[in-house]
Amino acid sequence: MRLFHKKEKTQEHTYDGQQPVLKSSICTGETVAGFLDEGGKLQEVMLIAGEEDLALFCRKYGVAKEEIKHIF
Repeated sequence: MRLFHKKEKTQEHTYDGQQPVLKSSICTGETVAGFLDEGGKLQEVMLIAGEEDLALFCRKYGVAKEEIKHIF
């Protein structure tokens, strides 16, 4: 049990028409998490290497896994 630790900061992200997405490369299989706006422009936020990174993305931005759309 840690008595003194840094509180994990959650970044506020307003969904002004943006949808959380995972974008995977067809060639390399690299997956990037980000937010897609109405015009189709992707704002990449972080690289996803595994389930731990996906859980971190969900926790950091307050997104449920069910909300995330997977695009290629």
